[in-house]
Amino acid sequence: MFNFKVRDLLYQLQHKEICGSWLGWVWTIEYQKRGLPHLHLLVFLRTDHQFLTAGNIDGFISAKLRPADDIVSQEVRGIIETTMVHTHYVAHNGHTLSMQGLDPLSVQTCLKGYPRAFQAETIIHEDGYPTCRRRDAGQSYAVHVVRNGANTTAVIDNRRVMSYSPYLSLRYKAHINVEVCGSVKAVKYIHKDIYMGGDRATFVVDSEHNEIKRYLHGRYIGPTEAIRRLFEFSTHGEEPLVMHLALHLPNHPSIYLAEGEDLTILRQRMDSSLTTQLAYFKYNLAKADGRQYLYHEFPIHYVYVQNEGWKPRTQCMSIGRKYAASPF
Repeated sequence: MFNFKVRDLLYQLQHKEICGSWLGWVWTIEYQKRGLPHLHLLVFLRTDHQFLTAGNIDGFISAKLRPADDIVSQEVRGIIETTMVHTHYVAHNGHTLSMQGLDPLSVQTCLKGYPRAFQAETIIHEDGYPTCRRRDAGQSYAVHVVRNGANTTAVIDNRRVMSYSPYLSLRYKAHINVEVCGSVKAVKYIHKDIYMGGDRATFVVDSEHNEIKRYLHGRYIGPTEAIRRLFEFSTHGEEPLVMHLALHLPNHPSIYLAEGEDLTILRQRMDSSLTTQLAYFKYNLAKADGRQYLYHEFPIHYVYVQNEGWKPRTQCMSIGRKYAASPF
């Protein structure tokens, strides 16, 4: 069911454009220690100067408990109360992970910043996520939470509600935290979550024949992740694809030789080598249709075929990425 929801979410973003004109994304599936999967997704949208405005953000992101005026509002309200309210400390659970590292003798506060301060209007920050609107409605609500295996009641208001999309919460009935990444710091943070990889542990193996201790890295794989891999479900996705562009000095392309291969084969490979950089010059020397594009722009309009060179692209696109090279 989780995989079905992920696939439908990606379809809604790309083809239905529920959040705006889609340009691309990068996403990965991670697993908590309890074995539950969750999705980190960064979506790239085609935006203009009016995108990062308080009115536009308030149009599809909310951080409040919605009034239960009709059947749909009641359903959304129930989903938000059970999935999008930060209730770790409202039930006096001072041993939760979000409270660790603080002085037990001092007044404990949540490391996640909850409860947030009331905010009359959404504020756009130059570095970081926008501060969503959380107005003081003068009302509080009692919700039921489970702490240490026991049912308890917590009193909440808009200060403890995470930012969410009403449409996504209603459609998937799950915890979906939505943020606007409008700064370099926010984008770097979400990329770190996506590319940090799975959980690892370091352990030591003692050998009877060697006094040196060998350190090995082992991955923690729970049953949920194992089942997902057995069914060959995707755990990471990037679109558009990123193509590595070669960068080298004249007559110094990178040539790889497998162990045991003859030097004659290496010479033949060097003579017939056609890197993306050499193919770029060769194409522009023979044809004039691509001379207006820089090297890193070429994969957007052309596709590289191994040992054949660049050809006009007929579908999809790719982003070119090359190593930075200083002339000094």
